[in-house]
Amino acid sequence: MRIAMIGSRGIPAGVGGVERVVEHLTRGLVKRGHEVLVYGRRHYVGNRKPSEGRLILTPGLRGNTFDAITHSATACLDVLWRDVDVVHVHSPGPALWSGLPAIRRPVVFTVHAPDWRREKWSRIAQAAIRLGLKIGGKSARAITAVSPSLAAELETMLHKPVVCIPNAAPDVTPQPAEAILSLGLEPGKYALHVGRMTPEKRLHVLLEAWSKANLPLSLVVAADEDVAAYARRCRQIAPPNVRFVGPKFGGELAELYSHAAMVIQPSVLEGAPLVVLEAAAYGRCVVAADIPAHREILGPHAVYFPPDDSAVLAEKIVRYNQDEASRASLGRQACQYVRERFDGDGVVSEYERIYEKYIK
Repeated sequence: MRIAMIGSRGIPAGVGGVERVVEHLTRGLVKRGHEVLVYGRRHYVGNRKPSEGRLILTPGLRGNTFDAITHSATACLDVLWRDVDVVHVHSPGPALWSGLPAIRRPVVFTVHAPDWRREKWSRIAQAAIRLGLKIGGKSARAITAVSPSLAAELETMLHKPVVCIPNAAPDVTPQPAEAILSLGLEPGKYALHVGRMTPEKRLHVLLEAWSKANLPLSLVVAADEDVAAYARRCRQIAPPNVRFVGPKFGGELAELYSHAAMVIQPSVLEGAPLVVLEAAAYGRCVVAADIPAHREILGPHAVYFPPDDSAVLAEKIVRYNQDEASRASLGRQACQYVRERFDGDGVVSEYERIYEKYIK
């Protein structure tokens, strides 16, 4: 079976949850004997080459507003002439063009997050994403979502059945402290935030809470400055013991997870956040905003606080910084919980079954 993946920025994955999901799925499908074509963008992958799957780069416009839509347009045109059995489109923006491959091939459409509600998008961009969601819903033979709450929302919006296929918990190996030492970090003496600097991630809430907590502890922010104005605001309000280290992935990110005292996720808009899955897989204590997307992954095995409440978040940070035994216990419980519920082979099997169902 030959599968084309459209909608990610490409593989190998760097920054970005969709890219890591596509990379995991590609790796699993290739191991099962399938051929996978992954469409990507030159500015994202550079000269890196994927270890599994075939990378195809198509042109498009740079910039937050037009990047995904234009690159996906050229990918959907290109795939018309490829000998593939099924086209898997990821996310509503790229799905704006999903009607093109649907002319010749079955399309599977996956929604990773409610992108149409992201604060960073203008009204025009939000309208385009909603239109992409509608077109993707009409064009696809099968629609999937990464969490139960997102699947339920999509069924209401699209009036079609949506299959929930969660993201897989990564197979991780804790790393010894090497690179973090060069950053001046001491194992177990810092908290970690991973993500993008966008309003819905609520980094500013975490920074406000960190100021209130006033701990002799570093907060490491490993984040991509996705929205420049918001990133500047966050840097301006950050107290002195906050370390902005830029986006990290691969071995450096593994080290940061391995030695963090806790991982803090204040985001209020998520599908099924990989940061939470990764932190749990490393056995970290997770402090997260109390939203369905977080509870659907961690259940009772996390520290929750009311969204946007920096005062309560500060209280939780202080309390669990002082209680190492509780942090360790929550980390162990979360690790076992996600490994049992989010099996990587099971995710690949679910998609394989869907693909096979619609191949003529």
